[in-house]
Amino acid sequence: MARPRLGAPFDLTLPSGAKVTVRAERPPRADGLERPLPKDLPAAIERGLVTSESDLLALPLADANVIEAIVAAMGAIEAEPTKLNCRNCDAAIELDGARALPVTPLLAPLGDPELDPPVDREEWHDFDAPVAVARRGVANRFLLGRRTLRDRIELERHLGGPLDVAAPLIRALGIRALADGDTEIAKSPIAIARALDALDDDAFAPVWDAICRAYDRQHWPPRLLAPAPCPECGARHDVEVVRRPLDWAPARGEHADEEFPSLEAFTERAAKITRSVFEDLGITDPRGLEVLVEDGVPPCDDGGEPLLGSYTPNLAADGDVRVQSSPFVIAVYYRTFKSMFDDEPYDVDAEIRETIEHELEHHVGFLEGHDPLDEEERAAIATEHRRLVGGSAATDLAVGAGWLASDFGRFLRVTWPLWVLAAFGLMLLLAGDR
Repeated sequence: MARPRLGAPFDLTLPSGAKVTVRAERPPRADGLERPLPKDLPAAIERGLVTSESDLLALPLADANVIEAIVAAMGAIEAEPTKLNCRNCDAAIELDGARALPVTPLLAPLGDPELDPPVDREEWHDFDAPVAVARRGVANRFLLGRRTLRDRIELERHLGGPLDVAAPLIRALGIRALADGDTEIAKSPIAIARALDALDDDAFAPVWDAICRAYDRQHWPPRLLAPAPCPECGARHDVEVVRRPLDWAPARGEHADEEFPSLEAFTERAAKITRSVFEDLGITDPRGLEVLVEDGVPPCDDGGEPLLGSYTPNLAADGDVRVQSSPFVIAVYYRTFKSMFDDEPYDVDAEIRETIEHELEHHVGFLEGHDPLDEEERAAIATEHRRLVGGSAATDLAVGAGWLASDFGRFLRVTWPLWVLAAFGLMLLLAGDR
């Protein structure tokens, strides 16, 4: 399917199954100057820059959000770069989600159960903390109803300043009911607002986070996140193309107070686990195989994910410490483990063990002259890439070009002194020939 062009109508099948034709264009120039882009889809509709025979304001919110992302990727509405610190190398970077967004799978959903979930439905969600409802009990669930783009406009009128938890906000969010298990205990927007407003700040924070996450999950399909690579290390970041009305952060796990081990403690635990794994596998002589903990910036796999571990055979080292001391090295990357833990705590020792056992499979494959695990991993990465960008070879090539350019840029930044020396040597050689 061809990528939409500014000024030309394009057809798309929306997540709800509705089929619409949309036309988008940039604002006309005034006195030779570029006029500012609209900040979002409602503003573009109001200015007549995004048009359709369908009533776009009445579309299910998930459908409208898809159109908004496509139009932003086309350059017809404002889409500011995302500023962040890389999750892998910690560099301060700017990522252009609009340029990175794979548009093809948004034009016609591919039916992926994770990336293309059902939309335009009522759905129950869990609170992260109990909510007392006066004289009715304690709620642990809430029902979010269907929303349209027009409802989102109304919601945004209630945001941007101190949050007024009242019935209009509840209606705009679409909170239809509170329940204790399967028993509904409040359906009135006034009763729901009073229950939420009665919470103190500490109790309200996790409840509001749960509402924001549920609203986001129900109305923004996962495909609206654009996979963009860090220009420094290549780590993939899923970034927003256009802003969302609610700010939210993922809830912490149950062990949020647990601290990640220091580098020294992590290294000791990795060494102990390595000995245990070798014993379990009956390895008494590793024959040049060494397991090391690396605390630098981890490399990334072909999909842009920072590695937990890697296996590197360096048979040419032969004792050359400038390469490494062992011909076979399993590296365990401390910073990736810590980053994962910061997102959500987990069993660190179990993850270390699994990583070492996984890399040992690569070692066995190398010694046998065939590493099927490596082939499986590369195939899985390729499959995931096709899920994200839509699957055709031409699309794969186009999207992959951004990653290739990023990798080539990093290659030049690292190796430029060698190229300068090579050029200087060539100049001397040419001068000598004269």
